[in-house]
Amino acid sequence: MTLRLTPDLLAAAYDYLRQTPPFKSKKLPESDDLEFRVTRHKDRFGHYDDRDGKKPWKNIAISEVHVKTGTALLEVLAHEMVHVTLHVSGVKDWGDHGGSFKRLAARVCSAHGFDLKTF
Repeated sequence: MTLRLTPDLLAAAYDYLRQTPPFKSKKLPESDDLEFRVTRHKDRFGHYDDRDGKKPWKNIAISEVHVKTGTALLEVLAHEMVHVTLHVSGVKDWGDHGGSFKRLAARVCSAHGFDLKTF
């Protein structure tokens, strides 16, 4: 059975992850301050888009083509939340998977049991 993704489900998963380490100690926006989208992208599992211009965050999108289980949803959403965390923290390379991303990703994977190689 495939998990049916909805924006409300994405927001609920975000709220859950936001309450867990290492995100709990970060100043992440409330889910009500983000827009959650379900996409059919074949070239990515998810993405974080900040091009709103009004806020430092705009939306997190997750592809229903690739994300079909609760475990996959949490892992992909956590990946995008690393980008959000770096962005709102003022890190210049937040969109990159460079050193800042890798350090925080390792902490997230350790806390949640995700595989860092596929994260």
